[in-house]
Amino acid sequence: MENPKRYNIIPYLFIAPTFVLIFLFSYYAVYNAIELSFTDASIGFSKNFIGLANYKELLNNTVFWTSFKNQALITVTTVFNSIFFPLLAAELLFFVRRREVANVFKTLFVLPMLVPSIVTILTWRYLYNNDFGFNTLLISMGWGNLARNWLNDASVAIWAIIMVGFPFVSGLYFLIFHAGINSIGTDIFEAALIDGVNNLQMVTKIHLPNVVPYIKVVFTLALIGSLSGFGLVAATTGGGPGNNTMIPSMLMYKVAFGQGSFGYASAIGVVLLLIILTLTLLTRSVIFGREEAN
Repeated sequence: MENPKRYNIIPYLFIAPTFVLIFLFSYYAVYNAIELSFTDASIGFSKNFIGLANYKELLNNTVFWTSFKNQALITVTTVFNSIFFPLLAAELLFFVRRREVANVFKTLFVLPMLVPSIVTILTWRYLYNNDFGFNTLLISMGWGNLARNWLNDASVAIWAIIMVGFPFVSGLYFLIFHAGINSIGTDIFEAALIDGVNNLQMVTKIHLPNVVPYIKVVFTLALIGSLSGFGLVAATTGGGPGNNTMIPSMLMYKVAFGQGSFGYASAIGVVLLLIILTLTLLTRSVIFGREEAN
């Protein structure tokens, strides 16, 4: 008879390759970046230990602080848009009484998920083109004075990037809120209707309190997503004009592969990692901590 407490190594062998890959491409990469951040490593030269010199230079770099300010603005607006507009769409869909019509709108909200994000970004870049898109529309309507070189005008470039994806109804976030609203028990809706609540009261008194857990999930996902917006900036402005749309990840890329200064670029990456970890921990303690306390 086989001993049920016998140690079985086979399950661990199956998952070992996954952990090896995670270690090599995630944890070791982080360790290597931290190590490089204390050196003057660059292309074609041996690396020498220089202590905190890269970090001191970084703190005195005005471009880094500009990138940090831009990242903060992008993060705040992205998180707000990712919660408000998908939740609004889910609420409006709830009050569509005809199931056939509701299903059509639901499909229209979800279909954009099939389009790669880079396609969306390139489409918006085309709309921002000087000779097409928005400028052509504005001129045809007699508002040519409002036409701009959207991605090369320092006064509007960062806002042009933020507006990419309008009306900001992410299919994923919409589905999360839609599922949250539909998870509310029918007995609660029936009791509310008996009490004579109107649509606004239905939203504020019934829906919102019950979808708070879903808002927390979307908040976390949007926060993490906004901090990894390298592709958006790289495909539109590249951090320009000047450095007016620079973000930390774009600055790190330019320093590493444009200037060949891997040590300094690693210092930027470590600082960005610390910012992400801090925001993640704050999110867990402030948002999820209250839920655990209750």
